[in-house]
Amino acid sequence: MRIGVFGGSYDPPHAAHLQVAHAARNQLQLDTVVWVPAFHPPHKDIPATPFKHRLGMVSALVARDPSDEVSDVESFLPPPSYTLHTLRALKNQFGSEAHSWHLIIGADNWAIFSSWHQPEAVLAETSLAVYPRQGFSLTGLPKGVTALNCPEVHLESREYRERLRTDPLSALAELPLPVADYIRCHGLYGISPTSLTPR
Repeated sequence: MRIGVFGGSYDPPHAAHLQVAHAARNQLQLDTVVWVPAFHPPHKDIPATPFKHRLGMVSALVARDPSDEVSDVESFLPPPSYTLHTLRALKNQFGSEAHSWHLIIGADNWAIFSSWHQPEAVLAETSLAVYPRQGFSLTGLPKGVTALNCPEVHLESREYRERLRTDPLSALAELPLPVADYIRCHGLYGISPTSLTPR
């Protein structure tokens, strides 16, 4: 079984995340992609949107794809959410069936990978697959680290959060429909559930 692990704050998840997951699944011949919303990311501020809603948005996003799974594993681990601990917890959950692990990260995270918690131990647990991010180079990746063939990700969740507050109709129209509907239903990002008409 070949498993991809795709972590992130997902505040909110958007179409580029789907593109990355699909590219990884096709290029690496993955049986499943496990989406892991971060509970307490060590290199970022704790996301303002509660974990249960970020988990809910990702679950809504991938609900129609049987090859995708969503894990709340980080909510049960001691903070901060170190990738090494997440990988080991996932391996315990999946058991001996899972024999090939691939961690999907952005080029921005690859640039600081050496500063991660026990990066060599992470590499002992999984192979890395790196997707392109605007402003970061993927040239010269070492052996065993795969560059994913997918469009360069230039939009960030941070930009969507700002636009959801300043131009909500436009931002919601650009987000995947299940995510936009979840945001409306739960009144996230300052949007009243009754203030905007669904598409």
